[in-house]
Amino acid sequence: MIGSTIDTTKLDTWDKVTEYIDNGAWKPAPSWFEHIIQHQGTYPRDAFSKGQLASKSWLLRKLDYVYLHDLPDVDPVIAILGCWIGTLVDPLHRTYMIERIYGIDVDPVAIELSEKLNHQYVHDAWKYKGVVADMSVLTTNQMEFTTSGELINVKPNWIINTSCEHMDSSWFETADSSQLIIMQTNNSPDFEGHINTCESVEEMKEKYPLDKILYIGELTTPAYTRFMQIGFKQQK
Repeated sequence: MIGSTIDTTKLDTWDKVTEYIDNGAWKPAPSWFEHIIQHQGTYPRDAFSKGQLASKSWLLRKLDYVYLHDLPDVDPVIAILGCWIGTLVDPLHRTYMIERIYGIDVDPVAIELSEKLNHQYVHDAWKYKGVVADMSVLTTNQMEFTTSGELINVKPNWIINTSCEHMDSSWFETADSSQLIIMQTNNSPDFEGHINTCESVEEMKEKYPLDKILYIGELTTPAYTRFMQIGFKQQK
């Protein structure tokens, strides 16, 4: 259900996770898979784990409904925070009319790989551009950074953060009410780099309060439970 009612999806076996991925919305172009096969060993295998793919498919599935029913008809500029190697870039571009996606990560190797993985969008007038930056020192509602020698000032329409557990909450605090927030976190503190997890949907709501919730839910896998909310902050 879309809205403030919590939606629960339970995938308690890896077979169910696989079925969810196969039937989901995460369907990159065939050329994307061909690139991965041709560059075996280049990209971290964890980026294509069943848990990662199920989480991305879940996001795309729910975002699609929200996009059709609740969002203005504009071509958004999107910032993906903690983008890693940018696995969301291709399915987002092939699903929606998007002006540009900026992938932001503190790891320069990850950003280099994200541009390699999404090279066709980098070459197409920067439909995708990777940015090496620390979100704790960026202002989400008016980002300023340098990439490829160019100083960029931009206010993204959409903020996507599927890596909230890897960073503090400053990115959320500097977002404003006009920016769509699409965020995921999880309850797995034992994973490397997970410094800011949540134990429940209720804790996520308290830590990242939204005034207008378009979707909120949890996705249970055999490894962890992931929480997601999509919506807008309260206007100050």
